[in-house]
Amino acid sequence: MTDKQTPSVDQILKMMAENLGEEPIPMILMSKLVPEWIPRQAQERKFIFELPHIPEKYKHLIMIAVAAAVNSHLCTETFIKLAQRAGASKEEIGEALLAARFALASTIFATAVEGMEYLSKQA
Repeated sequence: MTDKQTPSVDQILKMMAENLGEEPIPMILMSKLVPEWIPRQAQERKFIFELPHIPEKYKHLIMIAVAAAVNSHLCTETFIKLAQRAGASKEEIGEALLAARFALASTIFATAVEGMEYLSKQA
């Protein structure tokens, strides 16, 4: 039985930087606040990308759409760079952003159902 050594927080941050092609600023800052969370973040990413049913490129496109929908500029830019490295084209990324825009815009109606029902009952 081999004994796998868990990478240190610094090693994980270095791997993140290599994967991103730049310093993972939010992760570096978080490592100063709650360093034990950094391995969890790395484990969660590994878990998601090892799930077999959605191809890696599509996972990246989903991540772009979600980050854009919640207005996270840094995550959107980061996920776009990662998606391109995973083989997503500019056009695919553009379509993911348009799909996110449509989904987000469509939620306005669902959010306003109670108010619209109230108005529709008025004479």
